[in-house]
Amino acid sequence: MNEPPRPDGMADPAPEIAAANEERYRLISSVATDYVFSSALAPDGALILQWVAGAFEKITGYTFAEYVARGGWRAAVHPDDLAQDDRDLATLRANRDLRSELRTLAKDGRVVWVEVAAHPVWDESRNRLVGIYGAVKDVTRRKQAEAESQATTDTLNAFVDSVPAFGAFVDADERYRFVNRYHENWFKDSRRHFIGRRLEEVHRPSTYAIMRPYSRRALAGETVRYEHEMTGRDGQYYCFDVQYVPRRASDGTVLGYFSLVFDVTERVLRDRQLLRTQRLESVGRLAGGIAHDLNNILSPVLMGADLLLDLVQDPNGRNLLDMIKSSAQRGGAILRQLLMFGRGEGESHVALDLEPLIRDMLKIAAETFPKNVSVRSRVEPGLPAVLGNVTHLHQVLMNLCINARDAMPGGGRLTLDARAETVEPEQVNAGGAQTAGPHAVLEVADTGTGIPHEILDKIFDPFFSTKPVGQGTGLGLSTVLGIVRRHRGFIRVDSRPGAGTRFRIYLPAAPAEVPAVAVESAAAPPPGQGEGILVVDDEAAARDVVRQILSQHGYRVETAASGEEALALYDRDPARIQLVVTDLMMPGMDGTALLRHLRQTAPQLRAVAMTGGLSRAEMAQALEADSAEFLLKPFDAAVLLETVRRALRA
Repeated sequence: MNEPPRPDGMADPAPEIAAANEERYRLISSVATDYVFSSALAPDGALILQWVAGAFEKITGYTFAEYVARGGWRAAVHPDDLAQDDRDLATLRANRDLRSELRTLAKDGRVVWVEVAAHPVWDESRNRLVGIYGAVKDVTRRKQAEAESQATTDTLNAFVDSVPAFGAFVDADERYRFVNRYHENWFKDSRRHFIGRRLEEVHRPSTYAIMRPYSRRALAGETVRYEHEMTGRDGQYYCFDVQYVPRRASDGTVLGYFSLVFDVTERVLRDRQLLRTQRLESVGRLAGGIAHDLNNILSPVLMGADLLLDLVQDPNGRNLLDMIKSSAQRGGAILRQLLMFGRGEGESHVALDLEPLIRDMLKIAAETFPKNVSVRSRVEPGLPAVLGNVTHLHQVLMNLCINARDAMPGGGRLTLDARAETVEPEQVNAGGAQTAGPHAVLEVADTGTGIPHEILDKIFDPFFSTKPVGQGTGLGLSTVLGIVRRHRGFIRVDSRPGAGTRFRIYLPAAPAEVPAVAVESAAAPPPGQGEGILVVDDEAAARDVVRQILSQHGYRVETAASGEEALALYDRDPARIQLVVTDLMMPGMDGTALLRHLRQTAPQLRAVAMTGGLSRAEMAQALEADSAEFLLKPFDAAVLLETVRRALRA
């Protein structure tokens, strides 16, 4: 049917307008990043695309006809997002607007993220959905950027969580805004426990009091670093290296600070132990020098008392000399003890009688412990010898006795007992014993404060201490345990708060065929036969009293005050000298250099080395001669004469 002509005779402009509109649509579509659509709901419930406008082909890669022929929207949804599409359609069927994001597949296989905004077309008469219209926008780039950002965030979070330190961000109100996994592990609580809470709400008042001034400095824009020492909730000592780094806005305003806290407890304790070790080494060197000088002073006193005993017949006078000799011997024993603990001995184990060890410890306790601590001892007859190192076993008793003393600040009773006990085979391993059979048991008991049950199993841990920071190393009992285990023994502990503590040290008995080390009888050695002896000592009193004792017992004696003088005397007439008795620690040419020189020129010459500042092992090492004869100052006349006789007969 033809349209009637226009009355004005002009041509109809509709074709030109339609062409212009189509061109405008084409231009808009070429630059659009989304498209609009309208769909109708088929009787079977499927959505049928009616029309589209915008960047449809740019987003899908399909023409309208191709898209419809392929199956429409449902066929374009990514298989993994079909469930999301079902939920979206359910929203529209409930007559609600939809805004959703999901993945679609373009014609060339690309995955395209789209944002869908749709409005339901509702048939009020039948109360159901009959169609939808809306817009679809390509958000692939944004989703990719979000994914990359999230990946970066996840990587950073994983990195921060992997750092073995407390990592956190604290805002300008001192509220936690982020904490890492280390916080969760330390506090045994989730991150939600921290986020949004102030420092003073999370930490103990004593801890926050330390943190507060440094936190305020960081919020004022200062980078701060400090060490924080504390006692943890488990009762142990901790030290932390704390660093606060301010975070600023673009205008310089401080938004808060990053907190990084490293647990440096192990390093601090190791450094302190190293410092203590260095101090002990210094004390050991100092002890050696002091012992050398004091032993040189005590030696003539001790030997002079022996000389006078042969001359004095008055009972009172002899008693006085006995007292002088006893005091000198006691002083020498104390000095040997000082050297033993200041410098140590070798690792060799020999068969030892434990009773003298206990006597020495009793003497030290009686002389150094407070008078309100009474010391008792009981050693059962028939106590077996043990294979051990006397220095280390001294250290075991010393550590246990000092701990007992510290546990009795108001006084009490310290008991040292020793007895024999048989360890049954079933106690090996399960009971802590390393070997079955006869054992010697050393028991150290006190009436002090006792040890709480909850920490009884921790007392042998390295660096664990119940004493305040700075008053205990936490190494005493761990050292005791290590020494006892090296002696193939084990330890039992019984303790109750307020009822004292009892340590029992089990040490395997030495085999019967190994004789125990004992002091030889002090029978008078036979007199000399005129053998020539050269005595070398820079201490005139010690040199003179040795000369007198040897001369009175049948030896020809010459003396020298230095190594150089001794060499000159020997070189004048080597045949006159059969034995050199020399102090090792002298100015100029010391005894070690003298004996080395003499061994080169006269290897047959006998020698005895004296010292007041070295152990036997140290003297043997210095002389490079394990078989040399040694005299540890102070010594009495009998020991001097016996050593000289043994050296001449070697």
